[in-house]
Amino acid sequence: MKRGPHLLAMLVAVFVLVAAGNLIAARGFGGARLDLTERSLYELSPGTVQTLRRLDEPVRWTFYYSRRLAADYPAIRAYGARVREMLRGYEAVSGGRIIFEEIDPEAFSEREDEALELGLQPAPVGEADRLFFGLVARDMIDETHVIPYFAPERESLLEYELTRILADLARADEPRLAILTSLPIETGRPGSRPSAAVVELESNYAVDWVQRAFVELPEADALLIVHPPDLSDDQLYAIDQFVMGGGRVIAAIDPMAHLALRAGPDGLPPPNARRSSGLAPLLAIWGAAFDPEQVAMDIDLALPVQVTEDGRTRVRGYPLWFSTGPQEMSDNDLATSGLTRGVNFGSPGFLEAVPGRSSRFEPLITTTANGARLPTETAARNPSPDEITADYPEPGERLTLAARLSGALATAYPDGPPAGSEIVHDPEAQLTETTAGDVVIIADADWLDDSFFLRSDAAFGTSVVADNLSLLVNLIDIALGDPALVGLRSRAPSARPMLRVEQLRADAERRFVEEQASLQDQIDTAQARIAELQNPSITDEASLTMEPVEIRAEMRALRSDVLTARNRLRDVERDFRSDIDDLEASLRFWALWFPPLAVLLTGFVLALLRRRGRA
Repeated sequence: MKRGPHLLAMLVAVFVLVAAGNLIAARGFGGARLDLTERSLYELSPGTVQTLRRLDEPVRWTFYYSRRLAADYPAIRAYGARVREMLRGYEAVSGGRIIFEEIDPEAFSEREDEALELGLQPAPVGEADRLFFGLVARDMIDETHVIPYFAPERESLLEYELTRILADLARADEPRLAILTSLPIETGRPGSRPSAAVVELESNYAVDWVQRAFVELPEADALLIVHPPDLSDDQLYAIDQFVMGGGRVIAAIDPMAHLALRAGPDGLPPPNARRSSGLAPLLAIWGAAFDPEQVAMDIDLALPVQVTEDGRTRVRGYPLWFSTGPQEMSDNDLATSGLTRGVNFGSPGFLEAVPGRSSRFEPLITTTANGARLPTETAARNPSPDEITADYPEPGERLTLAARLSGALATAYPDGPPAGSEIVHDPEAQLTETTAGDVVIIADADWLDDSFFLRSDAAFGTSVVADNLSLLVNLIDIALGDPALVGLRSRAPSARPMLRVEQLRADAERRFVEEQASLQDQIDTAQARIAELQNPSITDEASLTMEPVEIRAEMRALRSDVLTARNRLRDVERDFRSDIDDLEASLRFWALWFPPLAVLLTGFVLALLRRRGRA
């Protein structure tokens, strides 16, 4: 029997079966999705599903993506596929509420003009090309929201930004956030400094900035207080009545705010800068005690810093600056339960529950059991890591860094406005308590500084290294009444860092920095001595008695030392990546070469065993 016709018929049958299977799957299971990635990259969060169900009318998503141009850029091409699959995931589970369309706008076309008019911001590529990579969302009444460009460094915020668009379209009234601060971070204010936190808040919420000399608070759903100015009794009364009226407050107070004392362009701290801040007497009445004379530290969570000792640069853990991980955060609060990268603090204070209050004091973030207290004055002198470690108290204690006060809160002014107030007392308008209070206190202001959660790299740009910003926006989303958005900001990016490679790189860099500093010191010392010998005006008395032959011999020896040190320095720089290169070569072998070799070897062994079995 000839095998040819049978083999051909079998191949045709396989082709027909595969085509039929694909057709049946597309027709019958078109909306079915199975996410097998380790971090569930394509699985939508419950908050997203909840938001989709709130949509009363369809929303059209138009994805403008220059697919042909992106093909030349692997990173953008990979992220473009990630965004497309995420958008299709929304469409698949929306039950028809999302209408998805993808457009590749060609140069000088009507589609390109349309994208620019809608507010998309293409990235320039090549000589004259523009790469579009954004989204336009429209509802049936033509209310429009735009993501101008999907920046790859914001991948962890992808689901949040998409779901927030849907939440804004589904919400009838836009909630308002009032911000009160003494820090120079208000956009457009003379002398203000750029802040990623402020940019994020103003891009996602309707923000009202409260003037420092305010008499009344603006109409707002929530109040964010960041290192407040020295508040008058009337201003404290206004905040108290805001809370008694059901307003929600998020307050970041600090016993030692580095951010507040940072020098401006003139080299001086801002006028009226305050090292510490608080909300006395409100907090004590509401149920939390805060002592601005003490700061918290944690030797187990210390962040690494570079210190120079005896001319050498070393890396040390600094207990006053530390990073709290998921183990130190509440699993029961929506604001913290989904955070995975930790929250970084700088010389924070701590909170304690006041006995006898009717409110609930719920810790959100704590130190480890090895936390400790330190007088603020001592911390202000910037003690070295070794000084802190030498005097670190034992045993330690778990200190509360952030807490939520909820439930029944009583006013701090039961008799009306404070004595001497210009506020006219109206007993009927006076609010004395609330049964649904919600106040979050964080005993630190520096956690909102860019340097505590962003890292800038010349090669990779700016990246997020901690969940500080995610925590802030989670708290505000809860305060503004949209808990569906909480937790979406802490989604893991699709990038899979090689942890072993990163650890080796950090270890090698630490060794390189220390040896480089030592060799550079040797070079500088030798060159300074050569300069002394060459310039009689700066030569010391001992050198003046030296013979010319001795001077020339010493200079030759010094130059030889400099040459040796420089050669060694080049060797150190060349060997800097040796461990990393070896590991990458090993990973390349196991990832690229070993699998096909293993398949070939297995096939060879099976063929050999099969031949022996026939024999």
